[in-house]
Amino acid sequence: MSSIAIPSNAPAICVSKSGAAAMLNLSPGKFSELVEAGAMPKPRCVGSRRLWLVNELYTCAAALPSQDEGDTWGDL
Repeated sequence: MSSIAIPSNAPAICVSKSGAAAMLNLSPGKFSELVEAGAMPKPRCVGSRRLWLVNELYTCAAALPSQDEGDTWGDL
């Protein structure tokens, strides 16, 4: 099997929990709460690793309420 070099500037498709939390400027603990509440997607399984699809994170983040819709973060 040949090895294909992936450019270092290639965009990520999946990220770890800490990476997903960092994308949203949240702590991993708060991110886990949002996953459990259904506000963020559940991870995908790659062997024993748990990874989040970046496009699903963008979709869920865009669906979060805006400031004008009231603060529902406290409910999560």
